[in-house]
Amino acid sequence: MTDEFYLAETKLSETDNSIDSDIQGCLSSSSGKSFITFAGAGSGKTYSLKKALDFLKEKYADSFSRHGKQVAVITFTNNAADEIMNRIEQNPVFMVSTIHSFCWAAIAGFNEDIRKWYLEVIPTELSELKYMEKRGRAGKASEARKRRIIRLNEKMEWLNEPRSFIYDPNGVNTSQNSLSHADVLKIFSSFLTKKPMMEEVIVNKFPFIFIDESQDTNTDVINSFFNLQSIKSNKVVVGLFGDTMQRIFSGGEAELGKTKPKGWEIFDKKMNHRSAVRIVGLGNQIRSEDDGRTQFALAGALEGFVRYFILPIGLPDKDKIEAEIRGRMAEITGDSNWTDTTSKETAILLLEHKMAGRRLGFVELWDALSRSDKIKDRISEGTNPELNFFSEIVFPLAEASLNENRATLMSILRARKSPLLEVSVLDSNKNDPLQPARIAEQAFKEIVSNNDVNFADVLNVIAEYKLLIIPEKLKSFITLEDVDKDLENELQAEDEGDTEDDELSAWTEALETNFFQIRNYKNYVEDNSIFRTHQGVKGNEFDRVMVVMDDQEAGGFLFSYEQYFGAKELSRSSQQKKDSGEETGLDRTRRLFYVTSTRAKMSLVHVIYTSDVAKVRENLIERKFARQDEIVEI
Repeated sequence: MTDEFYLAETKLSETDNSIDSDIQGCLSSSSGKSFITFAGAGSGKTYSLKKALDFLKEKYADSFSRHGKQVAVITFTNNAADEIMNRIEQNPVFMVSTIHSFCWAAIAGFNEDIRKWYLEVIPTELSELKYMEKRGRAGKASEARKRRIIRLNEKMEWLNEPRSFIYDPNGVNTSQNSLSHADVLKIFSSFLTKKPMMEEVIVNKFPFIFIDESQDTNTDVINSFFNLQSIKSNKVVVGLFGDTMQRIFSGGEAELGKTKPKGWEIFDKKMNHRSAVRIVGLGNQIRSEDDGRTQFALAGALEGFVRYFILPIGLPDKDKIEAEIRGRMAEITGDSNWTDTTSKETAILLLEHKMAGRRLGFVELWDALSRSDKIKDRISEGTNPELNFFSEIVFPLAEASLNENRATLMSILRARKSPLLEVSVLDSNKNDPLQPARIAEQAFKEIVSNNDVNFADVLNVIAEYKLLIIPEKLKSFITLEDVDKDLENELQAEDEGDTEDDELSAWTEALETNFFQIRNYKNYVEDNSIFRTHQGVKGNEFDRVMVVMDDQEAGGFLFSYEQYFGAKELSRSSQQKKDSGEETGLDRTRRLFYVTSTRAKMSLVHVIYTSDVAKVRENLIERKFARQDEIVEI
C-alpha cells in the first residue's frame, strides 16, 4: 500500500527561513506592505512573530521611545499574551495585550462618542426585537424578548444625559455604564472605520500592529484593520499571524486567506517542526478536504504512531476502558509513559469540560454552575470570582488548617484582609489579640474535617466567625441574622427577572454539593491533570495525545464526530447550509479534528465512541485517515 496519503514528505529545517526575511522586508512604516502569515501546526508561528519583534526593536526602539510610539501585539487570550511576553525581552517599545484590552484602551474616555453609538444602535435592536415578538409565539423566548425590550428602553432613557463608561474584563459589573466584551469590539470597529480622528490616533501611536491567532479575532475588528491599512498604507503596517484551519471560536473571520486584501503580502509556512512524519501526514489528509494546504515533516523525523479505537456508545466504566487503551499504546509504541497519569507530556483531550468533571470528580459542581450561561464560560476559564473565592482562598485555608500549618494559615488571613485581623478587633482583645482568629479557625477546621461537607456549610461558618471577606453575590446565601437583606432582596429580584441567565439558581444548587470537589476543579483549570478540552489545547504540544470523541457524553451541538465520520446523516438544515456554501457543524468538527490530531509529537490515539462502529471504520479507511492496521480491536 502506498504511503503517499499517510506519510508527509520531509524537508530540511531551514526550508521556511526565507519567510522571516521576507516579513522583515515589510517592516518599514512607509513600506505599504502589510502581510498575512499562514502558519499551520508546529510551523513556528510564534518564532516568526518574535523574529519580527526583535527586528523592530533593534531598528526602531530608540526612535519610538523619543516619539512616544509603540509596536502593538494583539493576542486572543491572556495566556497567549503571557507566552509572547515570556519570549521577548521586557521593552516599552512593545505593547502586548488581548484584543479586548487593546480595543478598550483605544476607546476609553470617548464617553460622548460611546453614548451616541448606543443611541444609534439600540433603536435598531429594539425594532428587531419588537418585530420578532410580534411574529413569535408565547413562551420562554417571548418572555426573554420582553425583558430585553424593557432593559433597552431603560438604557435609552439613561442615555439621555451625558455618561461615563467603564469596562470590566472579568464581566462581573453589570451596571448601565459597564461595557460588555462584545460591545467593546463593536464600538472600536465602528470608531476605527467611521472616525478619522481614531484612525490618526491609532497609526500615530502604533506604526506596526501585529495580530496573533488572527483567524479567531473578531470579524468586525479584522475588517476595520483592513480598512485602516487601505486608507493609511503609508503610515501603518499590519501583520496577521494565524491558520484558518485552527479557527475554533465562532467570531473569527471565516474568509481570511480565501481572498487576498489589495496590496497585502501572503506568506505560507510549510514546515512542521513538531510532529512525527505519520502525524504530519494525517494533518495534511484532514486539510485536503478543506483548504488543501500541506506541510513537510522535518528531515530525519521518526515515523511516529497513529491508532484508532472505535467503540460503541454507552459503554460503562469508560475510565477503565481508556486506561486499558493507554496500556495498549504503551505496548504498541514501547513508551511506558503512556500509563503515567501524572506526565506533563501526555494529554487526554475531551470534547467538553463536564467530561473532565466526571473523570476527575467535580461533575456535580460543574453541572450546577454550568446551567447559567453567565457563569459557564468563566468557570471553564477559571475566571469566575465566586468560584475562585473557594478555589484560591477557602480551599488553601482548609488545607493549611487540616495540616496545622499556622504560618500558611495566618499568611492567607493577612493577605485576604480577614476581618479578625482588623485593628479594632485586635485592640478589643488586648490580652490575647488572636483569640477570635483561633476560635474561628477551630470552628472552620471542624467543618472541613468532614469529607462530606458541602459548600454552603463551609460558607456559613466563614460568615458566622467573620473569618474572611465574602464576595457580594455569595452573601445572599448566608443563613445568618446579620446578612445584608437589601443585597439579598436585590439579588432575588434579579433572579425573578431573568430566568434565562439564572446565576442565583445555579449557585443555590452548587452550594449543596461536596466542598472538596474544589480540589479537583482547581487541579483541572490550573492544568495539573492530563485532561484538556479539544478547544482549549490549541497552541500546545505533547509527546503523547489521546483524543476522546464521544458526542453522547459531551451533549453539545456545535460539533458532531458522528456526522463527520459518517455514522449519522446530516440534518436537513445542515445539508441546506452545506449546499449553499455556509459553514456547518462538519466544518467546525473538521477543524477540531485537525487541531487535536496535530498536538502530538510522537504518538496519537483517537478513541471514538459511536452508534455505528462498522461505518466509522469504513469511513476512516476510505478517507485515508487510517490504515487497516491502525484500527485496533479491544
